[in-house]
Amino acid sequence: MTRFANSPLRHWLRFEAEEAENGYLYSITPDEAHIGNPLIKALHGGVVSTFLELAALHELRCTLGSDADGEAININVDYLKSVRLSPLFARARIAKTGRRLVFIDCIAWQDNDGSPVAKAACSIALLR
Repeated sequence: MTRFANSPLRHWLRFEAEEAENGYLYSITPDEAHIGNPLIKALHGGVVSTFLELAALHELRCTLGSDADGEAININVDYLKSVRLSPLFARARIAKTGRRLVFIDCIAWQDNDGSPVAKAACSIALLR
């Protein structure tokens, strides 16, 4: 967890994780450096996918313990809407934990969780 907490990527994205009653709520507060399309001020798809990957890895460590470490081997992101230059939120849920692989689903939204902007299915190899 310490390595993650000090990650330059986490700081650049302004990634935050807040514990709530129904799991962790992940968020980023984007700025001009995160824009992919300046005409409509939409976030870059790489920023969105990296955010979802970080949320999945954080969920892995929180659920399986801080000594659990993993490496993403496959991330499938579906971009459902343009992501505006405003706070982005996500929730992650472990779908299945195996001996070597963990499958995590993430959903991101901006205004309300009933209107997702992106979703990801992450396959993470456990490093034990």
